Amino acid sequence: MEKSVKRAHPRVQARIEAKLKMPGGRTIVTGQILNISLGGLFIEMEEPLGFGKEFDLEFKLPDSTLHCRGLVVWSTRTQPQMAEGRSGIGVRLMKIDVSEMRQLESYISAHLETNNR
Repeated sequence: MEKSVKRAHPRVQARIEAKLKMPGGRTIVTGQILNISLGGLFIEMEEPLGFGKEFDLEFKLPDSTLHCRGLVVWSTRTQPQMAEGRSGIGVRLMKIDVSEMRQLESYISAHLETNNR
């Protein structure tokens, strides 16, 4: 991703399978979450969704499965320079349960601690 972007939350590298479902429940694709923060994530996928698309998102952390709503805030479909040669989407996390947000925060904190050793 573009290096000059200021982030509100720390972002960590990841390799997590994600399932995306469009409204109505049709699974459209699985992708790989390559980085994640409390506010959003990047999903690598062969055929990126377009800007503004909303979908249900499911992904597994070591101790739990998280479910939330995702909003495409940028896509390599229209902004290929944003992902350093990868194909995918930048996603804002929405409608995420407080307990799931805490689990995500713990996951990110653990990765930050590991990387700072």
